[in-house]
Amino acid sequence: MNSDNNAAAMAEWFSRLKSEINLVELAERLGMKQQGTHGNWFSPARKEKHPSLSIYANHPKYGTGWKDHTSGDGGTAIDLVMYAGQANDAMEAAKLLGEWFSIPRPNRERSGPPERKTTEEYIADRCLQDPEPAVAYLCGRGIAESVVREAIRRKTVGWNTWESTKVAEGEPGHGGPGVAFIVRNAGHKVVAVDVRYADAALNGGVKTQCQGEKVGYFWTSDPARLKRAHTVYVVESPINALSIETALLDNKHVAVVAIRGVANTNLDWSWAREKKVLIALDHSDKLQANGTRPGMVAAWALLDAMTAQDIGARMVDMLDWEEGEDINDVLANHGAEELRIRLKKLDQWLIAGQPSVNADNYDQLQGRRRIWLQGHDLEVYWRYRCLDDFTRHVDEFKERKDDEGNPLPPREEISDLCSFRVASLSRLKIQSHLATISGMPDNQPETVFGISCQLARNGPVLQREVITGDKLYNLEWWKAKFGHIWNPAKFARMVNILERSADLAARNVVNFVGLAWRNTGLAPLEGNDCFFVEPQKQCLYYNMTFPRGSQQDARRVIQAYQDTFKENAAAMCLVWLLGAHLKTVLGFYPHFQMQAEKGSGKSKLLESLQATVAFQVLSGQMLKTDHRRRASVSWTSHPVGWDEFSKLPKSILSDIDGLLQSTYRFEFTRVGAGLTPYLMCAPVLLAGEEVDAESLQSKLCRCSLSVAKQGAIIPHELPQFPVWEWLQFLASVEPARIRDLHDRYVAYCHKNGRAAEGDATAHRMVQNYAAIMSAWSLLCEFAGIDVHQGGFIKDMVAEMNAHIADTDGARLPWVWIVEILLSELAAQRYEHPYCWDTHVVDGEEHECLFVLPSHVMDHLSTAPHLRAKFDALPVKTARIFKRQLLDSGVVVDPDCEKTIRRGRQGHMVAISVAKLNELGLHAAPVFERG
Repeated sequence: MNSDNNAAAMAEWFSRLKSEINLVELAERLGMKQQGTHGNWFSPARKEKHPSLSIYANHPKYGTGWKDHTSGDGGTAIDLVMYAGQANDAMEAAKLLGEWFSIPRPNRERSGPPERKTTEEYIADRCLQDPEPAVAYLCGRGIAESVVREAIRRKTVGWNTWESTKVAEGEPGHGGPGVAFIVRNAGHKVVAVDVRYADAALNGGVKTQCQGEKVGYFWTSDPARLKRAHTVYVVESPINALSIETALLDNKHVAVVAIRGVANTNLDWSWAREKKVLIALDHSDKLQANGTRPGMVAAWALLDAMTAQDIGARMVDMLDWEEGEDINDVLANHGAEELRIRLKKLDQWLIAGQPSVNADNYDQLQGRRRIWLQGHDLEVYWRYRCLDDFTRHVDEFKERKDDEGNPLPPREEISDLCSFRVASLSRLKIQSHLATISGMPDNQPETVFGISCQLARNGPVLQREVITGDKLYNLEWWKAKFGHIWNPAKFARMVNILERSADLAARNVVNFVGLAWRNTGLAPLEGNDCFFVEPQKQCLYYNMTFPRGSQQDARRVIQAYQDTFKENAAAMCLVWLLGAHLKTVLGFYPHFQMQAEKGSGKSKLLESLQATVAFQVLSGQMLKTDHRRRASVSWTSHPVGWDEFSKLPKSILSDIDGLLQSTYRFEFTRVGAGLTPYLMCAPVLLAGEEVDAESLQSKLCRCSLSVAKQGAIIPHELPQFPVWEWLQFLASVEPARIRDLHDRYVAYCHKNGRAAEGDATAHRMVQNYAAIMSAWSLLCEFAGIDVHQGGFIKDMVAEMNAHIADTDGARLPWVWIVEILLSELAAQRYEHPYCWDTHVVDGEEHECLFVLPSHVMDHLSTAPHLRAKFDALPVKTARIFKRQLLDSGVVVDPDCEKTIRRGRQGHMVAISVAKLNELGLHAAPVFERG
């Protein structure tokens, strides 16, 4: 049954590739040239003077396809890719087409029955059965037939015929004939169907109705075109979107999205980065009783949201449009050419969306005033004119009349002001680090100003900088960050006006990348959500955009990593990476040690993990300076990898050890003359063949890679893990539930583990492994898989028990001190009194080392060659050293008196040589036999 389901899915995929891909767009993608506008194409298989290849679309004789009249070859889009030499077989060609035109290959079917269609998918299928009436309806609204048919071919437009048998005709909810706009998510899954009724009276006067999700999704006629587009228009309704496509029919680099209503502005716009976005909502909506225009208010919200994500968005100027006139009205009443001209006229005002008019047209400002400007500001506000990435100033303005006294267009003398456009100046209240990591109320926020500008060198991507209020009028700062200023005085006046707009996009900001607390609640955050004063120095992921994807992508990734190494060795790394974002909930998170044999595939696995979850691995060379190490773990819960750092000098390794100790939880500090803040908290993946993590055993988990464990190679086409959706899922889970889940796994690990009662460090190791198991449990819930899949929990417990057993004698600082002491004794560098002798306790004779703990610590702290080792020790006092010795059980007598070098030495401890040997501490005693 599974193979049948998979075959059906593959057949449907091939059918979509053949039917949905525009062959003209494919030919251009393949670099083929056309003779004229409607002529034949030059064959990609040979050089020819006269074109011989024809492309057909819905031809009455040949249908849709292509044909080379010289060779006789022809066929579908898949055949054309192979004919052009881009693929060797149909499957390779299909994969290429799927990537180019965003039609993903279906995954292998899982065991069990096929998934049942959702209500929205069922409605969409029914509307696509006979979409022909939609052509007549939309063409009647002035929309080009070719635009409508292309949308039908892309399965984004259909025709609804459903009518309710329970709701009477003329009542809301009755339904009736109407054009259906099918809304799909990023994974091409139907999430909603919007119906615009041909006769609203049949549906109780309700013109439009949504079946499915309304909030969070937009409509576009061609997702593949949207992905390729350089310019994107944002409109309210799908009919307005099709109207713009009609007006810009010949421009293949323009796409349109419809937000499906003015209330649906809270959308994910990350896909629009590096695209030019033009907002064309119904800015000329009729004035409401509350003095607002809904389309204008929504446009302002969109503009602020996109600016916050560094998207260089602008607004179409509709100031001169008729009251209540929308885009489709212009197309239907004035034609495509008039609409094209109007769409090119953009808002040019200093504060986007707030026009300036003369006194005769003052009523046009109703519902269009974003902020109140005082008279002395209004006198100069109109002089500032903004282009995409440039600002100009009107120096002189003269009204003109002809000989008969009729007014002529005024003459303006415009000069260059600055080589950039200030898109936003907003006041930001940055949340304190304590509120960020604990969720407590913020008692110490910091106020700064965020400035976003569009520069020619960055294209449509805004450049963001953060400045304190005392530097706002420092023109040298502006020049250094953004570009040249030709008229400093006029520029300073412009900044003064922009100060009044600081409230428009004012917001509370959390400088953190990953999962953090915002306003006492969990929130997923990306680089675009942060406003660091020195971003490159403060956070490694300051510009991070987390990978997006579907639940199906998550399942594929998890399965691939469970298959690539036996005993879940690679899956443990993946789960640890994703679970790192639980740190702000649990209050701690372990580091991770990847132990690997030579040739076991560690480097390949690291590369795959970097691609899968978008985390960075730094080489030992990058870790040589304190600044780089600090920046790599600051202000993020997204993990970082440190590879082959064990070859660094011992002084650096000591600093690294201290940093890893502190980032097990959180550490805040300020550095430099400017007191730049750093919150060091990122969990670290320690990779390499010689990772010395002896001092960190209670603060890390581990996995072991070997040649014997190798499995299937991770495929190149494996999608990225949907980290952003994972973070959103974690933010939706109650923090108390996550902590309770961790407590349950701690109890489970104690029940099935070998941690001895009273062993504090072993208990901490149990907590560390339980944190990863908690992440696995949540991950299974997120991906929709069984928690017992692949025996992950069982393998995790086995790894934990092996880790506890292997480090039984090397987890506490007293062990490291005794190791150094034994080395010093063997080298005869220990000058304090000591001796080897037998000691009888309870009638049993023991071979012992007699030392005074204070002498040991004095030797370690004063010997020059031991300085680096002493600095790295977490224990530096004799009192703590002696207490740990007594607790360890290696001391057979805590208070002895011995005669050494003809002197009495009291309060010495007798350390059993045999018990040291049991812990792997091998002494070389010298006993004087009488």
